[in-house]
Amino acid sequence: MEEKIAVLALGGMGSRLKSIINSIPKPLYPVLGESTLYRACKQLSIYGIKDIIFTLQYNKEFFEVAIKEISDELNQNIYVFEEESPLGECGALWKLKERLSEDFLFINGDLVFEIDLYRFIHFHHRINSKLTLITHTSSHPHDSDLISTPNGTSIDKLFFKSSHNHNQAEGFLGNAGIALISKTLLDKIDPPSQLSKSSLFHYFVSNVWQKKERIFSYNTTEYIKDMGTPERLQEVELALKSGIVSKKCYCNKQKALFIDRDNTIIRCNKGNYILDKNTIEFYDQRIAMIGRIAASYDLVSIITNQPQIAMGLISTEELDQINSYIIKYCINIGLKIDSVKYCPHHPHKGYDQEVSILKQDCFCRKPNPGLLLEEAYMRNINLEESLFIGDSPNDKLAAEKVGCKFKYVDSLD
Repeated sequence: MEEKIAVLALGGMGSRLKSIINSIPKPLYPVLGESTLYRACKQLSIYGIKDIIFTLQYNKEFFEVAIKEISDELNQNIYVFEEESPLGECGALWKLKERLSEDFLFINGDLVFEIDLYRFIHFHHRINSKLTLITHTSSHPHDSDLISTPNGTSIDKLFFKSSHNHNQAEGFLGNAGIALISKTLLDKIDPPSQLSKSSLFHYFVSNVWQKKERIFSYNTTEYIKDMGTPERLQEVELALKSGIVSKKCYCNKQKALFIDRDNTIIRCNKGNYILDKNTIEFYDQRIAMIGRIAASYDLVSIITNQPQIAMGLISTEELDQINSYIIKYCINIGLKIDSVKYCPHHPHKGYDQEVSILKQDCFCRKPNPGLLLEEAYMRNINLEESLFIGDSPNDKLAAEKVGCKFKYVDSLD
């Protein structure tokens, strides 16, 4: 595999942290003894990334000591690109094109993170992506840039927090600030002409998506958080002290809480299917209880059969809208759901609008264990330490087949 170059965008002024960091550039401010910049480079070093580009809009002299420390201690090659005039978050990429690897990492410079980069890079190459965004369930979707991925990975829609109708956004995954990008895309998109419209997501990702290039989401529950406000800085410090930052990295085994959807967190009468979000009735008390249980687990994943797709009653896009609505509702009651795995198949034929290719006896339809095994593989989950909460014998059987613990949701009441 080709060696990757990482670009760290370090141009933020840190104005929201001014009362805490004073004149120290935000990436250089020590958080429990190490700057955000050093932490990022240390993470890259762990995964063999030795060549790093810093893009700076100001104060290059502030970074000279940090650059020497990183070069000496981490054995990394640092190239600093200081912009003659501010180019914004991603504007420098076109000027750096000859220095970039065929696929390069782009990382916002105010992030504290620990992620298994091998898994991320492998995903990008396996799926033959041109641009892969790391995403995660947004805990504040009302003021976050969001994406929609009906099939779980391919980005179908973008929702910008600046949009006037953002409260109607049909997505729950937020941009985490890390991407893997094919250099060839720089030849297909012009550099941003306005500083105010130069963010990677709002400008570059948006243009790539509009040109219908291969753009994918890598949804992870690993720890990635910007420390750009006093509140977030405090949260990052607490997470580092508690060990959560390292614990949630997929290089370590994860402990998952799996939950069924229909008749576990929402009502669905037997023989009927949820086809419209406006018909959903939530079990608020159950959701709150599951939220409290989730505090003991590293991630929460919905595992659900949705045969109405095979029956032709609903599209994957409509299902994604329904699931996004459910996830946003649950966040408000204290349950953060990180991912949704669904089976679209159904073994019985004879429905008027059925999708014939999906009418099969598959490995993913519960009580078969396919969905659980897929999540375990993608997120390095220890199934024996994990718990499945559901309402049916099929849920219980699926859990038993993979050695996962199980509880009926009724037993939580």
